[in-house]
Amino acid sequence: MIGCLLTGHGQFAPGLFDALEMIAGPQTYFEVVPFLEEDLGIFEGKIATALKNLLTKTDGVLILTDLLGGTPFKTTMFLSNANEKIEVLAGTNLPMLIEISHWRLQANDVQVMMKMAVSIGQETIVAGELHLKETETFSEEEGI
Repeated sequence: MIGCLLTGHGQFAPGLFDALEMIAGPQTYFEVVPFLEEDLGIFEGKIATALKNLLTKTDGVLILTDLLGGTPFKTTMFLSNANEKIEVLAGTNLPMLIEISHWRLQANDVQVMMKMAVSIGQETIVAGELHLKETETFSEEEGI
């Protein structure tokens, strides 16, 4: 099984995790560490503790962050630098999390899981289009 650690600025990680559990159900071996306006040493300590906890129970850890080059990304890259059982991903999105939430339970190779997550994330970013037939109309009153 591959563990996951989700982090990002502000409420990004807790919000995304709540949405994941709403859609895919409860998650095991999944840690959420938001980067709040706190001392960097405190944040590093929370990340290190979460990684230690996950690595004792899983075959590897996929760290999912919000922004390439942001503090959560740089911090996790630094803390996981010498560990082949940890991979760090930037640009996390909900479709990616939903899909890997199923596969990670049977997986044992974090590098394969990382490649799968990147592929899913890229495939699920699309421009929306609304196609109406000539006989259909759209009214704002019909929306949510």
